[in-house]
Amino acid sequence: MSPEVLCGQLPLPQTTMPNKHRPLNFLVLLLAGALALSLVINGFLLYNQPALAADYEDLQEAEADLRLTQRLLARCQALHQQQDSLLALHAEPPSAVPTTTATAH
Repeated sequence: MSPEVLCGQLPLPQTTMPNKHRPLNFLVLLLAGALALSLVINGFLLYNQPALAADYEDLQEAEADLRLTQRLLARCQALHQQQDSLLALHAEPPSAVPTTTATAH
């Protein structure tokens, strides 16, 4: 018997882990870190989302203003073309320019 057993002490159990468990623990730790990082990034993006919604509303308003401006411009162009056409129809033909005839002396 070993001297420790004689003194009433039991030998300490060996707590060495086999080598095949170490990579598994590392992978679990890596996966947990990636999950935590993903949660932090998603939380940050969701927190900043209202600012993006305000930008989207401003963009929609600007687009509506642009479309209104384009329609008004198209109407103005059509009216000017119509006026030009009417002026061209009502234009007087140029009057005949009198020419001097040479008289024979």
